[in-house]
Amino acid sequence: MARLFHFHPLAIEDTRNQRQRPKVEEYDDHLFLILNPASADLEAEETFRELDVFVAERLLVTVHPGEEPVIADAERRLEHWPGGAPPSLGHLLYVLLDTVVDGYFPLLDVVDADLSDLEEEALEAPRPELLGRLLALKRKLVDIRRVVNPQREMVHVLLRQDQRLLDAETLRYQFRDVYDHLLRVTDATDTSRDLLTSLIDLYMSSVSNRLNQVVNRLTRVTVVIGALAVVTGFYGMNFERTWPAFDTPWGTGFAIAAMAAVAGLFFWIFRREY
Repeated sequence: MARLFHFHPLAIEDTRNQRQRPKVEEYDDHLFLILNPASADLEAEETFRELDVFVAERLLVTVHPGEEPVIADAERRLEHWPGGAPPSLGHLLYVLLDTVVDGYFPLLDVVDADLSDLEEEALEAPRPELLGRLLALKRKLVDIRRVVNPQREMVHVLLRQDQRLLDAETLRYQFRDVYDHLLRVTDATDTSRDLLTSLIDLYMSSVSNRLNQVVNRLTRVTVVIGALAVVTGFYGMNFERTWPAFDTPWGTGFAIAAMAAVAGLFFWIFRREY
């Protein structure tokens, strides 16, 4: 591409280094853009892919490591382009940008569905593995925000009036529409992140409450055992005679009845307090 189209060497180098953040670079006779199309599969190893775009005089070149679904979707949209005239170079870039941004909404729908499931699980039966799923989804939201913010800045650059190659003045409404979509994605991401933070707090509070319940039960058991130990310790003292003596017919029964009465008293107190 460097020899054929005379693209800038730094832009060519960026195409070789994948997994870069979205950006737009302006050179003397062409633009270089990095877009990040999204996959709606949260379980995928890579939620975002890299799509590099060169825009020159009467020329738009895309660079991607494999088959890119966004290109096919953009081509289908261009097949039904309104009007008799072919789309301009700026319109081609607009369609490509709009197709990439539209692909973020199915991803957000999947995030919302996962949040609903996690919220229901956090309220009904919070299990230990729930925290790992919450944190994994939080990392995905951070990834979405890390992609959307620079892409929004990139569209803002394209809205400037000095974009000679794209005729930004003519396309300002189209690029503004893409910018508005990115704002919606940002707002939806922030809302999901806030809800997720609340779910994490809810999970931690639920775990803390369950721990407190366990501690309360153990405390009750400890108190009852301690009270019984007082009774048994009394009869374990090194005295020749106790009252009632164990050698009497009713001494053992009295001791057992005393322990049962003490245990019953504490259980009654616990029920009144809790």
